[in-house]
This record gives sequence, structure tokens and C-alpha cells, in this order.
Amino acid sequence: MKDAITVIGGGYVGLITSACFARLGHKVFCLEIDHSRAEALQDDRLPIKEPGLAEIWERGRASGLLKVTRSYREAMKQSGFVFLAVGTPAKANGSVDLRQVISAVRSAATNANGESPVIVLKSTVPPGTAELVADIWSEYRPDDDLRVVSNPEFLREGQAVFDFMRPARIVIGADERETAELVGELYAKLRRPVIYTSTRAAEMIKYASNAFLCTKVSFINELAALCEEIGVDVVEVSEALGMDPRIGSSYLDAGLGWGGSCLPKDIGGLIWFASRMGVHTPILSAAVKINKRQVRLAAARLESLIGDLNGKTIAVWGLAFKANCDDIRESPALALIRQLGDYGCKIRAYDPVAMDAAAKLFPEVEYCAGPYETATGADAIVLATAWSQFRSLDFDRLRTLVQRPLILDGRNFLDGEAATDAGFIYVGIGRAVTGPDFEPGNRDVLPHLRSARRRAKTRSA
Repeated sequence: MKDAITVIGGGYVGLITSACFARLGHKVFCLEIDHSRAEALQDDRLPIKEPGLAEIWERGRASGLLKVTRSYREAMKQSGFVFLAVGTPAKANGSVDLRQVISAVRSAATNANGESPVIVLKSTVPPGTAELVADIWSEYRPDDDLRVVSNPEFLREGQAVFDFMRPARIVIGADERETAELVGELYAKLRRPVIYTSTRAAEMIKYASNAFLCTKVSFINELAALCEEIGVDVVEVSEALGMDPRIGSSYLDAGLGWGGSCLPKDIGGLIWFASRMGVHTPILSAAVKINKRQVRLAAARLESLIGDLNGKTIAVWGLAFKANCDDIRESPALALIRQLGDYGCKIRAYDPVAMDAAAKLFPEVEYCAGPYETATGADAIVLATAWSQFRSLDFDRLRTLVQRPLILDGRNFLDGEAATDAGFIYVGIGRAVTGPDFEPGNRDVLPHLRSARRRAKTRSA
């Protein structure tokens, strides 16, 4: 059997998969058909920022184990495994667009020679897609005994290299155990737990994992609204919940909600797939609804504290959907900027890595060189992404720069006590408002935040 690996797709999952397999000592072809993207990869210019990726990519290239190619023929000639890591974007109705998967399978089949490779689905796809792949392949090579495996990725942006090299589990779905174990051998050096199952179960495991994470975040955000109402700190609640081994602490942080390229798409895809199968999923639908509400509620909270937002300057710290990555897809920070724009706010923003991408979508925003510049003249500061650099800010200095001393911590990340000691009013998610009233000439009274929830509901109607 040919021993090289072809990874089709030079996007996020494809780059991580290619670089990490090369790091494990495998010969890898990263196949990217887009000319400009392939050219950039050949020059080691990666389109994503991910801790540790550039180092292992360059090491793989220097060792000769990792090669970038645009040629299916070159890659297929030497590869016993073909990993499909192409995009599966969501359509308007929530269904999954499989056109890139289908195109990749057709191209691989028409360029295969000799024994057919093992086709491995890395892309997130609906249950039953592995069977579709086999059907498409058979149209071009009907005599092949094709082996198709589902091997979903569980990579967290900002920690993807770590997650590949130290996975909690490796899920491999195949019709035959022998085929599954062939793929399992590719990961043997990792010495991590491997779950062997069917292709449909593996595909379902991926959807179920992400949908559960979405539901967990929305659950704590639902509780956060109640905690505000009764004077309880949701952080204390979530910390105690997380200590229960049946629950766990991950994805139990109240905030502006989830975003990125995976969670919104995958929970939407699962809702669509279940509906297609005649199954109603009210819990999943509620999780999506709660998530969308969080940004509206944050904007309404600012209105409740400041008054009319039209013409007010809001400083937004963070644009990426989460820290340690430059991905702005479905970012709550950008959703909040859009919402505040509807209120007539002027936005000043800063993010250490995501401003160029954000500027293409929101050119009207004033992008700044750092958090202090962003805060200058602001009527409120909103922390939208929990970058570590925001943890060590000088609040006394910030107090001299702002127009109004108000911080809305959309991730419950900042040192609220330090902020209030410096004279700020600090507002978290699911926490009591702390700090002095506004100075004379601004507002003398802080209204109860129940009105903010009413405003959010009214504006969403």
C-alpha cells in the first residue's frame, strides 16, 4: 500500500492536518487547487494565525515530508490515504453545502491509479455522507473496492495544534475494523484513546459534540439573566457547577455567546438534518435563539446605562470570535458592532490580529493601535474578546482617557474590582453592577437592568 497522505484543502483544517501529520513523520501532500493560495503556501505564507502552526509547517517543509501541490495526479500517485478537508459551508436554510466534497471526490477518482486509496472524511458532514462519497467514486471507478472512513476533527481555534497532537479522543468510523485500524495507525505515535465506530456514528459524534457545546454556553447565559435579576454572581454559580465531574467547567462561561466557523454552522446543520429526518429539536433551536439574544441584550444594557446611544462613542476591545485566533466568522464582537451601528453609535475598535479582516466588513469603524487609544473619548468600553493583554491594563490610566467611566465586560474576564477602584462602573454578564454612579453632567442614577432586557426583547420583535 502507498504510504503517503494527501490532504485535500489548504484551509484551516487542511493546514493543521497536513502540518501535524508531517510532524508525526508521514509524507504529506497538501493539495490546494487555488493558484494564489497554493503559491502562498509554497512560500510558507500561511493564511491563518494559529499558535505553533508556522513552526511545524516550516519544519515539515524543510524536512521534505510536507509538500504543497496543485496536482491531483502528483498527489494520488503516491498516496494510500486521501483526507478530505474542504469547506462544507451552511446554506441559507441551514443545510450543508457538499459541493466541495463532491468535487474533491470526483477529482481524486479521475486521477487515481492502481489500488484505490482509503478516503478519509475530515470535513464536518451530515450522517450518510461517507456513503455518498462511495457512490460518487463508483461512478468513475466501478471496479474499485473503495474504503471510506469518517475521522472528524475536534480542533479548537487558538489551540488546534495542541488538540491534534494531544486529542482527548480520536474517532474513526468505518464499515470494516481493518480499514479503521489502518487510519488509526497514522495516529499511533500520539498514544491517545481511539474510538472505532461506524461512519454514520462518527459523523453524528462530530455534530453532537459541537451542538452540546453550544447548548452548554446558552444554558449558562440563560442562567446569567436570572442571576442578574436576583443579585447572584453567575461566575460563582458556574464555578461550582463546573466542579461537578458530571458537568465539567469547559464552555460554562457566561458572555456574549458563541461564534466562529464551526459551532453556528454545525448546530444549524444538525437542526436542519434532524428536521429532514422528521425529528423536532427544540433544545437546539432554543440554544441558537438564546445565543442571538446575548448581543441584543448587551446593546440594550448599554442603552439602559447611558441613555440614548445615538452619537455615542463605544470602544470595543476584541474582534475575533475568541482569543488566540484571527477568525472573525460569526464573531459576537462584530454582531455587537452591527447592533450598535443601528443605534447610531460611533465605534472605535482594537484587536491584536483581526483588524484587517474586520475592516473589510466594517470600514466605517475607527481601528486603533491599542486598548488605550481605543478607549480615548469613549462613552463606554466593551470587552468582546478575552485576549490576555486585556487582563493587565492600567485602569487608573484608562480613567483619564474615557468620556464616561463605564465598562461592559462581555466575557467576565477583566478585574472588576480594579476597575471600580479606579472609578469605573463595571458591568459583567450575569453579575451585579458595581462602582460609583456617573459623574455630574452625565447620569446620576443607574436604572435597574430589567429595563435592558425589555429593550432587547422589544428591538428583536
